[in-house]
Amino acid sequence: MFLFYSFMGSDFTFVSLNVRGLRDCVKRRAVFSYLEGVGFDFCFLQEVHLRDGGDVNRFKREWDKGESVWGVGGVHSSGVGILCGHREVKVEDSFVVMQGRVIGVDVTIRDCNFRLVVVYGPQVVADRREMVDCLTPLCVTNRKLVIGGDFNTDLGRGGDSSAGAIARLMACHGLVDGGLHTTPKMDGPTWRNSRGVERRLDYIFVPRSLGKLSGRLLPVFFSDHDGVLLQVGSPVCLFGRGYWKLDRDVLEEQAFVDGFYGFFWRLEGLRSMCEGVVEWWDLVKVRIRAFIIGYCKRKKREERREVDRIQRLIELEYEAGNLGGSFDWERSATLKAQLRELQERKARAFLERAHSGFLEHNETCSAMFFKSVRARQSRKVMHGVREENGSIVREPEDMVRVTTDHFQGLFKEREIDVEQGNVFLEHLSRRLPEDIRDVMEAQISLEEVESALRRMGKGKVPGMDGLPAEFYLKFWGILGPVVLEVLKAILETGVPGGSMAVGVLSLLYKKGEATDLGNWRPLTMLCVDYKLLAKVLADRLRTALPYVVHEDQTCGVEGRSIRWNLQLIRDSIAWVEDRGLPLMVAALDQAKAFDRVNRSFLFRVLGRLGFGENFIGWIRTLYVGAGCRVSVNSHLGDVFDLSSGVRQGCPLSALLFVLYMEPLGAAIRADTGVEGLLIPGSGGLRVKMTQYADDTSLLLCKDSCLTRSLAIFGDFTRASGAVLNHAKSSVKFFGRWRGRTDVPGGLSLCEGALRILGVHFETSGSATLNWNMRIAVVQRKLAMWKARYLSFMGKVLVLKVDVLPSLLYLTYIYPLPASLRRPLVRLVFQFMWSGRCEWVARARMLCPIGEGGRGVPHFPLKLDAIFVSFLLTELAHPVIHPSGYLLRVFFSYQARSVMVWSNTGPRAEQLPWHFGHATRWLREHPEVEVARVGLDHRHLYEEVRKAGSPAPVVGISEVVWEGVQARGLDNRLKDLNWLSLHKCLPVRSIMYRYSLVQSPTCPRSSCGREETVRHVFWDCAFAGVVWARARVLLGLVRGDFVLTWARLERGVGRARGTDRDRFLLWLLMSLFKRGLWEARQNMVKTGRDWGVEGIVRRVEGDLRGRMKREERKWGQHAARERWKGGLGLGVI
Repeated sequence: MFLFYSFMGSDFTFVSLNVRGLRDCVKRRAVFSYLEGVGFDFCFLQEVHLRDGGDVNRFKREWDKGESVWGVGGVHSSGVGILCGHREVKVEDSFVVMQGRVIGVDVTIRDCNFRLVVVYGPQVVADRREMVDCLTPLCVTNRKLVIGGDFNTDLGRGGDSSAGAIARLMACHGLVDGGLHTTPKMDGPTWRNSRGVERRLDYIFVPRSLGKLSGRLLPVFFSDHDGVLLQVGSPVCLFGRGYWKLDRDVLEEQAFVDGFYGFFWRLEGLRSMCEGVVEWWDLVKVRIRAFIIGYCKRKKREERREVDRIQRLIELEYEAGNLGGSFDWERSATLKAQLRELQERKARAFLERAHSGFLEHNETCSAMFFKSVRARQSRKVMHGVREENGSIVREPEDMVRVTTDHFQGLFKEREIDVEQGNVFLEHLSRRLPEDIRDVMEAQISLEEVESALRRMGKGKVPGMDGLPAEFYLKFWGILGPVVLEVLKAILETGVPGGSMAVGVLSLLYKKGEATDLGNWRPLTMLCVDYKLLAKVLADRLRTALPYVVHEDQTCGVEGRSIRWNLQLIRDSIAWVEDRGLPLMVAALDQAKAFDRVNRSFLFRVLGRLGFGENFIGWIRTLYVGAGCRVSVNSHLGDVFDLSSGVRQGCPLSALLFVLYMEPLGAAIRADTGVEGLLIPGSGGLRVKMTQYADDTSLLLCKDSCLTRSLAIFGDFTRASGAVLNHAKSSVKFFGRWRGRTDVPGGLSLCEGALRILGVHFETSGSATLNWNMRIAVVQRKLAMWKARYLSFMGKVLVLKVDVLPSLLYLTYIYPLPASLRRPLVRLVFQFMWSGRCEWVARARMLCPIGEGGRGVPHFPLKLDAIFVSFLLTELAHPVIHPSGYLLRVFFSYQARSVMVWSNTGPRAEQLPWHFGHATRWLREHPEVEVARVGLDHRHLYEEVRKAGSPAPVVGISEVVWEGVQARGLDNRLKDLNWLSLHKCLPVRSIMYRYSLVQSPTCPRSSCGREETVRHVFWDCAFAGVVWARARVLLGLVRGDFVLTWARLERGVGRARGTDRDRFLLWLLMSLFKRGLWEARQNMVKTGRDWGVEGIVRRVEGDLRGRMKREERKWGQHAARERWKGGLGLGVI
């Protein structure tokens, strides 16, 4: 009988059991005795029939093996509990999701953090679906999630719609049915009745990442359900506590802001205790951290008390009903809505901290959230590390030790050949002008530091002090002068502060064997004060690079672009293919390029280029003596010195690396044994190479040139420490050499397309090859975003901020082929309408909001406008990079109608496909001939779009379109108002026209009239009753406001009152419109009628949530003013 013992190893044992009542003391003692004998870590109990708080206390006393958490429900049907099998388990938090049906607890056992959820599913299908909706916010956690219980539905074949909702919940959160992953499977029935009916109703869902699973069903004498026992392996990797980081949400709370100002001024008194301002600043940051932690703890306690208060009020309602008193359903529903709002707010805050992309107001947590979060987190999770002897370690302390040793070895200083380095330095002929050098060595100013701060990325992970850029921005008025004083002191003494000198090395998985540390990219998390100083120096350094860095290098130099590198390779291939010239393109890759930078060689390069001693000393201050701690699954290693490399994550790193690579480029250009490609129209210029940071591409015309180039790189390795990665370097032949298979120099032959800087190059068909891959990326992105519950506005934002940027990089090199235009447009509109009927014409959707559209980007038109305007812009500027000569050979004659053209240079008769496409586009769109338009892709796109736009909607002005979608409304309210004004909601009169329903009449049985958009929102008798209730709230905003259909459809316009009055009126009207529409949809889909009170309750609940959010943000007094005293809802 006693088959599993949780203490015999590191496994965990879970039991789920529907006990069919525990109020009888004899049965309760028998059940508890049975469970003691089974042996478990956690047990989920359902149908315990708890009546009140007295029962809860009694059950807790009688289960004395460990802690227990119980949920009061109806005395005859519900009540649930979670038992801990021993004292080793620590319960850290508990919460009720659905009274008497779903409760959750956060527990810790043997360094493992779990969130346990027990479920007793309702009998009604719609109620079970609602239960799943309530479960979703609870599942948003970084703990291991385990859900167990009686779901009252069979998830196998023939399951109802709630089974599908449960399956989607599991998929969202990476859960699996534990019974189906044991050997043998536990897929048999768990419930039987006397009539011979049997079903599998009881389940335990566990994370897919947990170890081996085993278990069995437990027939019991006291219930018609079998128990489910599941034993799982401990989590493969255990996470550490990491280091403290500020919760940015507190920066929006007025109470915190006011408290911090008073606190900070008191810190001035600590200066006398410190030797200097740098030491004082380190102490101040420690005190700031303590202050913020204290504030957040108090806030969390208050939130916990609020949750407990609401939960207790709900329990009192149930207890009153259980004891024969009256049960207030409306009050209970209001309290449950408040409790759910608190849980969803907590879930949304977690997702925002997890960088899940933008969140819309009222957007539900869905698969996209959790797939993206898990995908991002999986790239940071290590499950094992391979040591030098080949063995793999998996314990956290061992992984930290091995990882620390690896990167300590990687960042150690390597011996270089100084004399060989001097030879390379002799090739550097450019010098920094003295006036620029003097500017770079001037004292830093407060304006420079503030500018650097405001240009920092938001939402970035801070360094060891935990203070992000948003914190400095919020309090810059008092922090600015202090930070400037600290930075000046650091530059003067050459010694950075303790926290500034140490970074956290976060590892990001690239590809290949995950246990090989060489396949993880190290990113350094640096403190903001360090990054401010580095960014100020980087801004100064960026102004100097054009004077000392050759045009072949485009990374980090103002006025240069990575597109030039790609454009040069694209057009060079086109030229040699057309003229039958020989060309080999060698793509050279360096091993650990940024990490192997020898700093002594770097500083010598800076000196040779003419940088001043002070500036070089400032760079030395930031890098010499810098330390680092590796973070492996949030476990931190010891500090070790960084003796080589530039930090990936430091604003200076890319710029310093460009200077570090300059001697290599200068040596290859100066060597007469390396012959590059002769560029037509350049006056005899031969291009040997093009560089972008560590990516070097050679364009050579002789075999000996490659051999000589590799020999120069070998010398550079001895001089600087840089190492060529032969395994990832390759050569491809073009033109006359197309088809060659012999590669000189020992590099590998690229048999397919040659990938350079993310673009693939072939002898022909490169555009289609690259765009097929891009379209596949778009398809994957949209497939992920489809799982999000997004509005039209949210989807347009996705297209603009996620999809379009993924296309822009390639757009500047190759235009979109005609064969892929229609598939791309189809993908976009399937995404916009979620694969359903498109009720508004695509041409109208492409129009801006003021023209009745949604501003959906016309991708083919947009991409063409970008490509053509880029070509014209390059033609309009003087040639800086060799790619400009090839552009003029191929395209200047074709663009002669819009650009000044000279007949003195060569021009190509046969155009490559991409230039031919641009030529045809110029002929088809005469709008480009306006100079202001042609050189700006935004103006060009807008003018061309207008030329093909449909006529405005008759009778509806731009003011009306924008008014019904007023700023401040939720996106879904804007969508509803927009569709309503278009009369394109899927009401029965429209659907009947398309034979999608059998009758055009209103679905309300008491009505019988034709259901139009106006009928749903105004003419229906049910709507009339709803608006009668709504007029009460509208009257609290403006007592003289008259509600009409015209205002309901077209907005309040210039109704009397302030702008805030008009916004509140339109918000209330929109909320009630949404309530009417959602009630209609719910009735059609489920047959359940919310009734007038249901709509009013939902609107009031929404208003309460908005008021509480504004109270937290603006304070109670301001919130009361903005909400007219709270509209009588008693919230603020």
